[in-house]
Amino acid sequence: MYGALLGMIFFLPYSLALIGICQVTMIAAWVCRSFFSPRLKFIPGSMGWSLVVIALLIVLTMPMSHDPSLSIKKFFTRFLQQIFLMYLVTQLIDSRKRLFGVLSVLLLTLVFVVIDGMAQYTTGRSIVHHTPLIFGRISGPMNHPNDLGTLLVTVMPVVLTSIIVCRRWMPLQPWVGVAVTSVLFLFLVNALGLTASRGAWLAFAVSMGFLGIFLKNRKLTICIFLVLAVFLWVYGVHCLTTRIDMYDVAPTQGAVLSPANALELLFAPSGRESYWGTAVNVIRHYPWFGCGYSAYVQTLRDLHVGHEEYPHNSLLHIAAELGLVGLVLYGWFFTALWLEIKNVLREVSSDRDLFLIGCGLSAGILAWGVHSLMDTAWASLQLGVLWWLFIGILLSLGVIKKGEKRASST
Repeated sequence: MYGALLGMIFFLPYSLALIGICQVTMIAAWVCRSFFSPRLKFIPGSMGWSLVVIALLIVLTMPMSHDPSLSIKKFFTRFLQQIFLMYLVTQLIDSRKRLFGVLSVLLLTLVFVVIDGMAQYTTGRSIVHHTPLIFGRISGPMNHPNDLGTLLVTVMPVVLTSIIVCRRWMPLQPWVGVAVTSVLFLFLVNALGLTASRGAWLAFAVSMGFLGIFLKNRKLTICIFLVLAVFLWVYGVHCLTTRIDMYDVAPTQGAVLSPANALELLFAPSGRESYWGTAVNVIRHYPWFGCGYSAYVQTLRDLHVGHEEYPHNSLLHIAAELGLVGLVLYGWFFTALWLEIKNVLREVSSDRDLFLIGCGLSAGILAWGVHSLMDTAWASLQLGVLWWLFIGILLSLGVIKKGEKRASST
């Protein structure tokens, strides 16, 4: 199972099929092991019960769905499978050795993501899927620059904290490990800038600010805000000169934008107000229980809406598919999740390495959530797996600490 988990992490940015194979392998191995030695521990407290109630709501609303067969399929292959992935991760990562193995594979796959993105920027096409640049924006192995942006802002806080922790597990001289991880982080920052994903930039700023304040290190906080200022200035200018899709008419060569127009372009919703408005209309049609789990696109077809785009906002997406009842239940889950994260960080606060990794994971989960309010991360299999994976790794930190306390007391 652990080998399948490492394989899933490595192939996460590249292949939906290999993600599925690794997940099925993990589940099959768990079933076989549980048959001979049953060992099932429920997901912690309120967080677990909120997921049970959400699952019950999805099942009960399936007959009312605009696409019942798709709702059933996605319930098993998306909702249950990803929650089960989170549970398996908490069971598999039960030691520092395994935790550091997961982080090592994550850093390795990010090296290839950076290489693919830089190759795409210089040659015009990515190495893995041969996808072209989109208005000068890189997407690397992901489907869209915004998806790559979500991936990057989720993992970057973990890479940043790994600069300090990596000397514990990298089979290199301590200074070499720190140097390699630092260079990787800078390349990830550059790749994030070249996605020209403004929502991802905002999520990056929020997560880095959270990390700096939460670690209570004034020098680190000042450095983070200086880096953010330089980042937004350099790549903001790059974005304005390359993203002609944000203009009503492509700017003439050599045209100079006034500051007011530049700010308007950088902060414009780029058509999202139309997607948000459509989602609000769907919610008005089906206010209490929604149009059906994973049936949003089919609902737009049935309502003869001109476009078939997801809402580009996770909360509107939840409310449209599961209604206001589902939105309240997910609010329960999000609250329970953050309380559980707080408990885990408190439990490992005396262990510097685990605490730093926990802070990085928490900031990454926060960044994913922030960007999901402006894009379609909620509908992406790869990004959904990444989110639940990070939650599972974070919860496993408490498992590791408890195991070490038990071992030291015996």
